[in-house]
Amino acid sequence: MLSGALISTLGIYSHQRGLRYPRLSFEHSAVPASVLSSEQLELDLRDSIAVNSHTIRAIAPEPCIFIKRLGRSASVKVLNVASNAVLELDGIASAEIDEEVDGTARIVHITEVNQGSTLKWSLPVTDGFEFAVMGDTGGGSELAWTLKRAHELGAQFLLHLGDFNYSEGEYEMAIEHFNNAKLPCYVTIGNHDFHTDGLIYDKFISQIGPMNHAFELAGTRFINVDTAVDFWPAGSGHRGALFNSLTNAGPFIGEQVIFTHRPLKDPKPDDDHEIGGIGEVDWLVRQSHKLGIATVLSGHVHHSAELDYQGLRQITIGEGLGYEDLVLQKPVAKILMASVEPHKKLTHRWVDLNMPWSEHQNATHLIKLKSDRLHRQLEWFAQLQKT
Repeated sequence: MLSGALISTLGIYSHQRGLRYPRLSFEHSAVPASVLSSEQLELDLRDSIAVNSHTIRAIAPEPCIFIKRLGRSASVKVLNVASNAVLELDGIASAEIDEEVDGTARIVHITEVNQGSTLKWSLPVTDGFEFAVMGDTGGGSELAWTLKRAHELGAQFLLHLGDFNYSEGEYEMAIEHFNNAKLPCYVTIGNHDFHTDGLIYDKFISQIGPMNHAFELAGTRFINVDTAVDFWPAGSGHRGALFNSLTNAGPFIGEQVIFTHRPLKDPKPDDDHEIGGIGEVDWLVRQSHKLGIATVLSGHVHHSAELDYQGLRQITIGEGLGYEDLVLQKPVAKILMASVEPHKKLTHRWVDLNMPWSEHQNATHLIKLKSDRLHRQLEWFAQLQKT
C-alpha cells in the first residue's frame, strides 16, 4: 500500500514538475527570487538576475531595480543595458545617484536613498526599432563577429537562438563575448548549452538568465521558450508556467514573437532537426494560437529558411558558424534583421553576415567539413567504379 502511494505521489510530482530527456532528469527547481544582497545593499530585481553580490545582468531591454535596503553607500554593476537606455529615478534625488556608462555596462553608485526607491532604464523607441537574430554561433570568434555585425547594422539588440557551446571552454568564452558586446543580447538555451557529457545548464541560469521569460518593448512581446531538450508532459515545468501566466494576464494587443532553439518543423525536407517530444509541437502550436502569436524564430538547423507551419510563420536562423561559407567557398551566410513598428506586423530582411574567412575557427565545423568532403569523395569514387 505504501509503495503504491509513493509511486502515485512520484507520478503526480513528475507530471507537474516535468521530466527532461535525453539526459533524463527532472525539470530544474525554481530559481530563487531575483534579489541582490550584500552587506551594504539589498535589491529586488525585475527583468534582471543577480550574477554575484555586486553584479546584475539585464534579461530584458528595460530592467527595473527596487532598493529595499541601503547602508551608507553602495555600488552595483548592471550588464547588458543598451547604450541608448536612459536611467529614470523614482524616490531618489539625482544628486544621490552617479551612473557610469561603459559599453553595455552601467556602474551605479548609490548614496542616501529612501527605502522603496526605484531605478529603471527606459528606451526611446516608441516609434519602432530593428533587432538582429542569429543562432548556432558557438562561443568563439564566430559569436564575436555576429555581435559586431549586429551592432554595425544598427540593431537595438540581438536575439541569440542557442548553441553557443560546442566544446570545452566555449561557455566561458560566450559569456565573456555577451558581456563585452556593444549591444544587449537576449539568449534562448540550445541543446549544446543544456548538456554535453552531463547537465551543464547551471551556467546558463546563473550567468545568462532563466530558460523561459517574456518581455515587452514598443508594443511587441518577446517570449523566450526553452526547447533545448524534450519535455514530458509537454505543458509541465517552467515553460508551462510561463504560458499559463501569459494566458492569465489576458489578451495582449500587439505583435508577439517566440524565440527558441529547435524549430517546430525542420525546413530541410529529409532531416528531422526539430522538437521531438511526445505531443510537444502540438502543445506549443495550441498555446501560440491561444495567445495570438504569429511568429516563431528558431535556430538548431544550420541553415536559413522560412515556412508556414499550422498557421505560424516559422523563420529559422542558424548560420552563426557560417558553415555553408566553407562548403561553397563563398560568403552565403545570413543574419536576420527584424523591424518593430507600432500597430504593424513584424517585418524582416535577410542581410549578409559577411564573416571574414579568418573568423571561421570553430573546430566542430572544421571537423565536419573534412568529414563531408571525404564523404563526397567516397561517393564520387563509388560512382566512378560503377561506370
